Amino acid sequence: MKAHLTRSAARLPQSGFSLVITIALMVLLTLLAVGMMGLATVSLRKGHHVSTMEEARTNARFALEQAIAQLQKHAGPDQRVTAESAFGVSSDPDSAPSGVKHPHWVGVWRTTLEDGSPLILRNAENGGLHDAREDGDWDIENDLLTELVSGNESQLIYRSDRASDGEEMQLLVGPGSVGDSLTQDYVSAPKVRIGEDNKAGGEYAWWVGDLGTRANISTPDRFDGPQGDDIRRLQIAQDQSATAFGSDSELSNEERSKMLSPATLKVSEGLQDAVKQHYFDFTTDSESLLVDVREGGLKKDLTAFIEGNGETGEMESEGMAGVGLGQEDPIIGPPNDLAAEVMEDGSQAYRLNQISPTFGLIRHWAKRAEKLGLSTRQMSASFSPTRARDDDKMQSYGGQNLYPVEYKNRQQSDVQPVLTEGSIYYNISYFDTGSTDTRRKYGLRLHLYPRVVLWNPYNVALKVNPSMLGLQINGAKQVEIIVDNAGKEETLHYRMSWGNLLGTGGAFERWRRGSHYFKLAATTLEPGESVVFSPSGNMPYDQSNFGANLLTPSQRPDPTRSFYMDKRDDGDFLFEVAQSFPPDPRIVSDYLKAPGVRWREVVPGTAAGNVQQSGYTQADDYWMYWKPFPSSSASGTANLRTFASLPHGQYVSCAFQYGDEDELPVQWSDVDPVPMMESTQGGVVQQVPDRRTRDGFRLRWLNEHASNIMGSGSLAGTPHFQTATIANWNVRAAYSFRSAFENVTDVAPHFFGAYTRDLFDDAISWNQLTPRSSGGTAEGDPFDQPNAGQRRILFDLPRTGGELVSLGALQHLKFSELVWHPTYAFGNSLADPRISTDMTEPDRSERDNEWEGGWNRDTIGYSTDGRSNNPTTYNSDSWAQHARGLLEQTARDQDLIFDLSYELNYSLWDRYFLSTGTPSDKGAFLDDPVNRPLPNGRLQPTLSATEEDLADFHHAASALTLQGGFNVNSMSVSAWESLLLSSAGVRTDDNKVLFPRILEPKGKEWDGANPRSEAAWDGQRTLSRDEIRSLAESIVTEVRKRGPFLGLSDFVNRRLSLDETGKMGALEAALSTSGINQSFDDTWPVNNDETLPNYNHIDNIKDPTRIEQTLKPNSNAWGALGFVTQADLLQSLGPVLTARSDTFVVRAYGNAVDKNGKVLAEAWCEAVVQRQSDPVNPDKSGINPDVERNVDFGRRFTTKRFRWLHRDEI
Repeated sequence: MKAHLTRSAARLPQSGFSLVITIALMVLLTLLAVGMMGLATVSLRKGHHVSTMEEARTNARFALEQAIAQLQKHAGPDQRVTAESAFGVSSDPDSAPSGVKHPHWVGVWRTTLEDGSPLILRNAENGGLHDAREDGDWDIENDLLTELVSGNESQLIYRSDRASDGEEMQLLVGPGSVGDSLTQDYVSAPKVRIGEDNKAGGEYAWWVGDLGTRANISTPDRFDGPQGDDIRRLQIAQDQSATAFGSDSELSNEERSKMLSPATLKVSEGLQDAVKQHYFDFTTDSESLLVDVREGGLKKDLTAFIEGNGETGEMESEGMAGVGLGQEDPIIGPPNDLAAEVMEDGSQAYRLNQISPTFGLIRHWAKRAEKLGLSTRQMSASFSPTRARDDDKMQSYGGQNLYPVEYKNRQQSDVQPVLTEGSIYYNISYFDTGSTDTRRKYGLRLHLYPRVVLWNPYNVALKVNPSMLGLQINGAKQVEIIVDNAGKEETLHYRMSWGNLLGTGGAFERWRRGSHYFKLAATTLEPGESVVFSPSGNMPYDQSNFGANLLTPSQRPDPTRSFYMDKRDDGDFLFEVAQSFPPDPRIVSDYLKAPGVRWREVVPGTAAGNVQQSGYTQADDYWMYWKPFPSSSASGTANLRTFASLPHGQYVSCAFQYGDEDELPVQWSDVDPVPMMESTQGGVVQQVPDRRTRDGFRLRWLNEHASNIMGSGSLAGTPHFQTATIANWNVRAAYSFRSAFENVTDVAPHFFGAYTRDLFDDAISWNQLTPRSSGGTAEGDPFDQPNAGQRRILFDLPRTGGELVSLGALQHLKFSELVWHPTYAFGNSLADPRISTDMTEPDRSERDNEWEGGWNRDTIGYSTDGRSNNPTTYNSDSWAQHARGLLEQTARDQDLIFDLSYELNYSLWDRYFLSTGTPSDKGAFLDDPVNRPLPNGRLQPTLSATEEDLADFHHAASALTLQGGFNVNSMSVSAWESLLLSSAGVRTDDNKVLFPRILEPKGKEWDGANPRSEAAWDGQRTLSRDEIRSLAESIVTEVRKRGPFLGLSDFVNRRLSLDETGKMGALEAALSTSGINQSFDDTWPVNNDETLPNYNHIDNIKDPTRIEQTLKPNSNAWGALGFVTQADLLQSLGPVLTARSDTFVVRAYGNAVDKNGKVLAEAWCEAVVQRQSDPVNPDKSGINPDVERNVDFGRRFTTKRFRWLHRDEI
């Protein structure tokens, strides 16, 4: 049975086409008359005087009008996405899933719920953002608006997975278009009868093809050629490669300029066969509008915001389209009051509005390009802004954080080194005092060997002023010393008291046993270099003028250079005798009665009940605190007040108890004591310190040593140490301490976090950690032992000639000062393993997450053995109180832990774009857009564009179009391959492709084979064409699985889901399955197959394994420079991608039949239709549709090209 124009019993009369159009198109009649450039004019039939061919052509034109009317109705509004309807799991990415009978039919979906409300909404008390698709409120089948084929004009009847084949279908794309062999790509559409059965009349059919999902190979690379700009070609995918479709070589810009239609490709060498074979893969017609698909309206121009004064003002448009920006506006949630009013969930971001970074931070970072050129090799380190602390709320830090780094609403970026290690080895010696008092014949001497490592993760040398390091370790160790008393060995016991006990600074007085302070010499850190600071000479440790305790990177650590102490300046004992009663009068503190022979650390037996009172516990706190001097001249006395008054640089706490009472000790075995040496008058010893004497903290290594793994108590032997530090932690964080979400062990030293203490292992022995010397500098390694001296570069900076031109480049910007956020927060979308994958914040409907903002005794823990609050009674909230106090009790009002990546992507990818270029660049661009392109060479001006428009935050998008914009819902492997090949041959040979995270890498090319090579961490990863093809296949697999994407952020982000799509974004998943990073996975694997075991923690932590192991990436080395990430791809591809198409091809058919249904004549035509930025019904702004009307037809479609087709061309 044939389809009819209407499905009711009534049939359309044979004549009167104007009435037909009036009924079918209603208010669109006038619009189409203009949009079709005359093609919408329908001739009335004049009896039998008109030939049957003219009648067939009239019906074909009518079919074309119907198609365009449906496009206008369904795809005209901004909040729509389009794609071929071949979604679903398929064994072959090049083939549609089974059950899809018409894979090239194009579907249209709205990006909202049926009532217009957002699919993703925030609930501050119930896990942050939630996706309605997970609740079944939106479904790919049920929420399909239409499939753009004939027969669906009045309602959705024909679907790609349900349409029946047979005589009622009309072939519209067949052997003349795709060849004889690709029958699976043939396209048919239902025939619709015009007129009544058994009477003369006609039939029509039409189909709309989506050109935005195809690669536009006519788009020129405006930066190619002898005078081209390789930087711009690497920053943005400026074109799509024809070699993906069989071309022997890349097309020149001249060849591209002649491609007026796909038919012209038949004369291009190497592309004759491609015209049919890749009919659905490439095009010469596609152009995208810069619209916000998720919320509607044109995108806002962040380039205008950056280049302007940081305040944009508002605009008269409905919804988010009218919202402006200011530098203080938070990125996450509604940026300002107007946004909060118009957003349906605008009142629900109150737990993120202070902790969110601001748009001013982006502007400040982008502005760095004005002072940093591409040839700049060195810059002075710049530091995060600080402010006076809130004395009533900020606790811990030993009272030494008077000027903390601003972690709320950050507006200024920093470029500073990273503190990766602070530790101390020690030796104990004796020396002849010359005293006649036999009890004081030999003095005890402590030798300290501090070691500090600063790492420069940037691709530019950093000049660093003098700085200071405070280091608090266990200063209450007990030692057993064997002396030789006239040939008889005797055992003596002492309790040591290192570091400052009581200061003399008034308000600065705190118990600081174990705290030491050093000055670090000024230095210049080369890109990727880790510098090891150690004592500049052998000298007494200055207990009041810390500036005298100088550490230098110009020489490697040596046992003959230490800071030594014979006594304490404050009168307390350095070595206090620990005897049983009655005391032995022959033994006095700080002295030996006979030469020492050997010694070892000891821990007294655990007393029942209160371990604090019994003296079993030792360390007051565990932290390292790096602070830079404001200027290069840092002479004079540097005392405790000096240190406290310096601005915050980086604070790392490895204290399980946050400094509340003494911590449990780590015990030596009773074998293998340390030989005791006699030191010289100058305090020199030759003996290398024992590995067990090392105390301190370091960034986790790619491979942790066996002692830490096996000494993890209830987590011994589990993969809890396997963690992707760059992926799941923030290596540039100013604040690092135990959070409410950790995998924490139950025995000392209580492993947790991105930084760790160490159990005794040869891997951390003096010799194993001795740095290599390079150019007169002792070099370390942030992620391994320092003997290889690997330079590890991670970040680039905006530069003149390499400005911020892609949102993807924001991956280099540090968006947070907190260690539990990801290092590369933007552009990537790995699940935060601390949070359920179907939400973005902890669920506050659970008491553990609501009480005290989630930082409470159940999540932090408490002790009942004297280690919580005081030795006599315990306060179960004491540790949690200290934890909250590190960030001024902010946890009570703000969610410190949330999925930062998801939130940033959600806020930025749909609403904003970068027009690129300075105001002067745009003036030249308008004068000559071909020869004076913007840095994003794909952007072209509209006919009405003005300089004022291009410089305006709100209007820039109305004055530009994006040539060759690529719809991420594309399921064409070859189209994706073509886009991915854009940089093939740029700075390398034609068979290699680059996605450079760093535009000017220091190292060599790296092919992905050996991840331990230097180039894997400081060079340029190259991809082969086979790897690109594999990646394209994997991308399409993810698109079929996850699509349609209802916005660009929906494509970038992981899905808010409990299934596999909730673990990472589509591109990240494709990279994982493609094997591009396999060598990293094999060399530094993460066992993420199973969750870590839960256990009953002795210190009442309700869940001591809250970081979900199965949500970690596959490699500890995720994020290495040679490890290709989703953000690396988006840095290049992001400016090209869209979530919808604006260019379509229409194939239309009409015939004339006699009263018996015999076909008398047939006609085919084809038109390319383009959506314009002009609204059908503009609002007061003139550039956005008036969405307050009952019917929103969106933006106007016009016909770009029309032609009649011969039967053989079908």
